[in-house]
Amino acid sequence: MTPNERLANAFAGLAVDRVAYVPKIWVDLAANLTDTQLRSVIEDPRLAMQVIVDAGILVGADAVRQFVFPVRKTEREGDQVFEVDEAGTRLGTIDMLGGLATHLFDASYFRLEDPYFIAHQPFWKADEPFIRDLDDAKRVAIPDKSFYDEAGYGDFLQQMIEHAGDRIALIGDCDSPTLSFYAGFRGVERSMMDIYDDPRLLHAVMEKGAARSIERGKFNIDMGLRILRLNDSMANMSLVSPKDWREFIYPHFKTVCDELHNYCPGVRIYCHICGNILPIIEPLMATGLDCIAPLDPLGGFSVAEVREAVGKSMVLMGGIDTLSFLHSSPEQIAEEARRCIEEGGAHFILGSGCVVPRRASKEMLQAVAETVQSLA
Repeated sequence: MTPNERLANAFAGLAVDRVAYVPKIWVDLAANLTDTQLRSVIEDPRLAMQVIVDAGILVGADAVRQFVFPVRKTEREGDQVFEVDEAGTRLGTIDMLGGLATHLFDASYFRLEDPYFIAHQPFWKADEPFIRDLDDAKRVAIPDKSFYDEAGYGDFLQQMIEHAGDRIALIGDCDSPTLSFYAGFRGVERSMMDIYDDPRLLHAVMEKGAARSIERGKFNIDMGLRILRLNDSMANMSLVSPKDWREFIYPHFKTVCDELHNYCPGVRIYCHICGNILPIIEPLMATGLDCIAPLDPLGGFSVAEVREAVGKSMVLMGGIDTLSFLHSSPEQIAEEARRCIEEGGAHFILGSGCVVPRRASKEMLQAVAETVQSLA
């Protein structure tokens, strides 16, 4: 089987020649693994997409995710990297040790009416909220699926599809429709308070988030991708209660799943929710998701516990402790991989419990790939 065939069958619950392996490779790790300067990746969205593909091939992964990155110009001074505009004016500092977002000096640079900013929302932060009230929420301009072609991402993604060929499968990212999207406008602390203080604003912004994810999903589907990722790293039981999850996250996740399944019945959608998800297994399944991920053991549960909760037929993905890629030996992580596979059962895709740390070595990632290959 090719990686594309293996992944398609795995997500459809059909027979595979071996367990598929999908580590969560973000652009910082990919740059390290491919000896690419991180600043170059920040400035060039096509390069950012390619290093992820190349890193996945290097470590023996069956699939990698493809994200939409903005064009940014940078300038370095000492240990700091700044985003600068065309005139060379510094706009903010880039978080080079974290998610690579620009912390803006002036929040007004982020324009709610500009679809480009909304498409790339996770890449800009500020001390002041970008959205203050319902009127601001109404100003949010959602990029439709044609935006991504017009901005050049259709060409970029087609190049990545051709570059990947039969060597690795590509997963289309639809970003977050819910709490992580909201926090990008309001900040984490304000977002937590708004659950109780301003639920109308929360839902209004999440409706925009769902619309953005739907349009991004349609773009990916039109490009030929049939595996899509929804993310909400904040919407776990470490931050919200099961009751609040059902009230605020569930309806918008369901909207996205329903719309994209109607648009393309053959598309498969999985979620990426870090941390503890055991108390929300039933509503997660009720959203229409085809797969639950990433089964983060740092959330205090095992693959076996999730499998017991969802039954035998639901597809699961993930399971390997991300810290194992830093602190275990190749033999230890291979044993952890075998345990996850055994606990996951028939409908299981092996992966990392969250994003693989930037300093993980290719040898550790390859050790997992060799393990799944040995179990074919």
